[in-house]
Amino acid sequence: MIGIEEWICDLLMSRGALVESEENGRIRAMLPAEVAASLGTGEWLSLDLRHPTEQDTRDDDAEWMNRMERLLPAQPLLVGAQFRALQAPAPIDAASVLASGLAIQNGIYRLVEDGTATATYLFFTFQYSIESDDRSAGIASVCINADASSLVPMPENFLLGIRDGLSEDPGTADPRVVERWFPAAVRVARSAARKHVAQVEENANRRLARDTARVESYYAGLLAQLEKRVAKRANDAAAAEKERSRLSATQADRAAKLQDLRRKYGLRVRIEPATLLAARAPVRQISIRLIRKKEERAYFVHWNSVLHMLEPPLCEHCSTGAHPLYLCERVHVLCKNCWAQCPVCSRFFCLVCQPRCKCEAAKVGAV
Repeated sequence: MIGIEEWICDLLMSRGALVESEENGRIRAMLPAEVAASLGTGEWLSLDLRHPTEQDTRDDDAEWMNRMERLLPAQPLLVGAQFRALQAPAPIDAASVLASGLAIQNGIYRLVEDGTATATYLFFTFQYSIESDDRSAGIASVCINADASSLVPMPENFLLGIRDGLSEDPGTADPRVVERWFPAAVRVARSAARKHVAQVEENANRRLARDTARVESYYAGLLAQLEKRVAKRANDAAAAEKERSRLSATQADRAAKLQDLRRKYGLRVRIEPATLLAARAPVRQISIRLIRKKEERAYFVHWNSVLHMLEPPLCEHCSTGAHPLYLCERVHVLCKNCWAQCPVCSRFFCLVCQPRCKCEAAKVGAV
């Protein structure tokens, strides 16, 4: 996940600004007149996005995320590019790469060959916002190898390694390929954002518990007094009924206050696509045979020459990372969750081959 500071710097530079950033979260920039007008600032911009524990007067990152959205196109920006590599990736020890990077839990593989190839990489950038009693925002980046059906770890490092060698090529951004992999990218982005959401949720729950305790303490005293008044007026039906009405109204008021607190500290998360770069880059392609019992299947994986690692395959059912991976009897590549165990008969089955276990399907048919 890239930081907000880096995203803001890249966006400002893409609009012609001269930007200087510091490791402590400070950003200084000289903006073109039209950019300054869009952001509602002067031509000299100075931001301090450090963590609030370091300085209480920092700039609001969520506010500046909203402002920066004005510089984005109405639709997510889609750019196609080619990587101008001077030479193909160097040969590798494919057997060692597979031994250390490919883990199969219920099957085996056999190395066939390895060689050079090119792959289409989709770099998705998502912006997300978290609203509760406070606002927070962030950027999540996802990179998918569309040819090898694999997820690229550390997408920012990979893009940094090839960015200077990219030249624009609109033909690389095939809308059908983008549409095929967009849902998978959204799931990965949600998972990345969830870590930030968990931190915000923890803080919100702590404040909710504090304020709830205060409300409960306040109303506990009021309700205790009203209950005593009801008891004292037990012999006077009219007076007792009046006090009971007050008691009911106070209880309703307490419930409303608690509901307001839950609404105040409830989390609302929004995630939206910002940009997409489709780029062709050279790789080492390793051809293998996946074997499960008596069935086998031709398959290939890619060695990323920039990150110097084997890219983990994506599950063929849910498109999440399959590491370690599982194989069904038809040799589908699955993650642990999609090589599912039936809660009825405890047998494992493939969610690509069938939506439910055969024993459950039989029960549904019988009903």
